[in-house]
Amino acid sequence: MQVNFRNLAGRPLELWVAHLAAEYYAAGTKVLIRAASADRVRSLDQALWTYDRASFLPHGTEEAGRAAEQPILLTDSGANPNAAEALILVDHGAAPAEQAWNSIDYVFERNDPAAREAARQQWRAWREQGFEPVYWETDAQGWRRAG
Repeated sequence: MQVNFRNLAGRPLELWVAHLAAEYYAAGTKVLIRAASADRVRSLDQALWTYDRASFLPHGTEEAGRAAEQPILLTDSGANPNAAEALILVDHGAAPAEQAWNSIDYVFERNDPAAREAARQQWRAWREQGFEPVYWETDAQGWRRAG
């Protein structure tokens, strides 16, 4: 399976995670966005409400309830209550080995030394587990495959 490493290159995390979630939603794929803290979940929740004034991106948080019904769910826990097929990880997260995903996206900021090192470690770990890591960067048009 392919794991997408998505380098923000100094661009706003909340905006680009919202764009990525919108792509999955448009394709009919349920998404779980896992963050490291409740504060980050709230920040991402706000971003999904406001990132594009011309559209609506249905989502919810695990804390707010009705998690199983959400096409896009934000959480800071290790569970997958909405039975998502796609996982978006922020804040140096790792995917639980016991859960199967059709797609994993690891979003990080290369300008942050700790985030860059965590991404390198995760890249090596997933490659050792037989995953195919692919590196992406943001540009004016969206994500582009790099390297």
